[in-house]
Amino acid sequence: MEEYPDAKSGAAATAASGLPDDAVVEILARVPARSIHRFKCVSKHWRDLIADPLHRKQLPQTLEGFFFSDGAGAGSRGSFISLPVRSAPRIDPSFSFLTKLPGIKHIRLLGSCNGLLLFKNGWNPATAAAPAYIVCNPATEEWVAVPSFGCPCPDHLQARTDLVFDPAVSPHFHLVHIYQEDFMVEIQVRAYSSETRAWSDRASQWRDEGGWKHWVNGGGILTSTLGGAYVNGMLHFIVFVPEKYWIAAMDIEGKTCRMIAWPDKRSFPLGVGQSQGRLHCVGKLNERERDCLKWAGLSIWVLKGYDAQEWVLKHRVSFLELFGQMSCYYSYNSIVLSIHPDRNLIFIVQKGCQELISYDMDSKEVYAFHTLGHNYGSLSLTPYVPNFMESVLTNDH
Repeated sequence: MEEYPDAKSGAAATAASGLPDDAVVEILARVPARSIHRFKCVSKHWRDLIADPLHRKQLPQTLEGFFFSDGAGAGSRGSFISLPVRSAPRIDPSFSFLTKLPGIKHIRLLGSCNGLLLFKNGWNPATAAAPAYIVCNPATEEWVAVPSFGCPCPDHLQARTDLVFDPAVSPHFHLVHIYQEDFMVEIQVRAYSSETRAWSDRASQWRDEGGWKHWVNGGGILTSTLGGAYVNGMLHFIVFVPEKYWIAAMDIEGKTCRMIAWPDKRSFPLGVGQSQGRLHCVGKLNERERDCLKWAGLSIWVLKGYDAQEWVLKHRVSFLELFGQMSCYYSYNSIVLSIHPDRNLIFIVQKGCQELISYDMDSKEVYAFHTLGHNYGSLSLTPYVPNFMESVLTNDH
C-alpha cells in the first residue's frame, strides 16, 4: 500500500470532497479492485468509506483468503484462512447449506472463479438421481445443480473440469470438462452453459487444425493437477508435449484451441494464473555448474503481448531467499498455490513445516501467515474472491 497519495489522487480527493458519500461510492464501484486498495490512502474519510461493511459489497472485490478443507463433504472439516490484515468474510466454510441437500454426498471442492465455487458430487450420477456438480456463491448461499453430461466417464489418462465466470461480461457461468483417454487419441471436450442449462459434446474432430493438431498428433498429455487461468476470454492450462511444456488456450465452448509456448524450457511448470489482467506462469528452476547447484528457485513470467506471445521475465526468487537454504529439496517440498489477482504477490505452501507463506515481488518480503496443522497431501486450498451479486445462481429447491 502506498504511504502517501500521489498528486492525481490528491486532486481527485479535492474534486470529490463536495460530493455526497453515496456518489463517491458509486464512482469507486467502477474502478478496478487494485485501485480501491490505493484509494484508502487518499484520506481518512475515503478509507472509512471503503472499509464500511455496507459499502464494501458495492465495491470491486479482491482476494480474501483460501478455503481449507479435507474435501470429505458432509461432516468434513472446513475452515477459511484469511490473508494478513483482512478479516474473515461472513461465510460458512463447512458449506452446511449444501451438504444437507437431498442427493448430495461427499462433495469435493474443485476450484473457484470470481466468487463462485465448483464442487464435484461424490455420488455416481449414472446410478443415482443426483447432480454431477454444484456451483455455489458462498457470499449469498445461492447454488445451482449441474447434471451429468449423460454417460459415465471411461477410464482415461487425464481429466480436468474448470469453472469459468466473468461477471463483467455475463451473469452466466460455464464448465469445461476435458479428458484424454490415451496418447495419440481424440481429446474429449464437454462444455456446460448456465444460460442454456445443457452440455455440448465436442470431440477433437478439429485435431488436424491449429492447437489440436499440435497437441494430439504430437503425443501431448493433459495435466489435471496444475491450475488453470481464465484470461482474455480463454481458459489456459498446461499440456506436456514430449520434451516440452505448452500452455493450451481453449475457448469456453471447446471449439478452438491455441498452443502458447512455455517461456523457459529450462524450468518445470508449477502453474498458470491471472494477475492484473494478464496471464502469468510460475516455474521452478535449478541451475548447475559442473554438477554443483548454482541457483535454485522460482521464475515468474508475464505474457504482455498476447497475440505475439511476448513473454517477459517478471521476477526470480531463490529458495535461499524464500526458505533460508539453497537446496533442490524445496523444488519437491513446496507448492505454488496462487498468484494474487491484483498485486505482485504469490502464495506458497511449504509442505515440510505445513506453512502457508506469501512472497511480495516488490518488497521481496516473505511472510508465513498460517500453519496448516494437517497432512497437506489430503487437503485442498482454494482461493476466494467474494461476489455479492444477487441472483447470479438460481437455487434448485
